[in-house]
Order: sequence, then C-alpha cells, then structure tokens
Amino acid sequence: MPSLDRTNGPRQAKSPRQPSQALPDGAYLTDGKSLFRIERTVLDGPQNEVFVELEDCATLELIFCSARSISELELRTVEPKQPAAA
Repeated sequence: MPSLDRTNGPRQAKSPRQPSQALPDGAYLTDGKSLFRIERTVLDGPQNEVFVELEDCATLELIFCSARSISELELRTVEPKQPAAA
C-alpha cells in the first residue's frame, strides 16, 4: 500500500466544514488489509480542496491526506456488522 502523508497530530484548517456526504465523518474505509475511520473532513486552500483526517484503527495514528489520495489508493467504505436480533 502506498504511504499516506502522516502528521504528528491534527492539522487545523482555516474554515473546517463538512464538504460532502461522500466521505461522512465516522465512516470506515479499507483497502482489504487495513481499516481506517474518518475523523473529520475539511476544505482547505485557495481551491477549497477536500482533506480527510483518518485514524488507523490498528495503531490509532492520525493521518491527514487529500480526498483525491483516498480514491487513488482505492480505499472503499465498509459498514460495521449489525448484531443479530435476539
């Protein structure tokens, strides 16, 4: 898996907003090997580029990357399994 741009902590955008429902906060993404949780999405820069803060579910490390890199890495959303009705 290509490496993502990793930071030492959360990066503050000038005006954080929820840019789209395509990558909702709290959603889970996987490449089939690793699992990530979307902590938040923000618009940043003069082009209002979408950035995503991911949490690696195995290491709890925060990763800040562009939404474009997520599509290039072919990460896909996954739904948590619902418990069976009793």
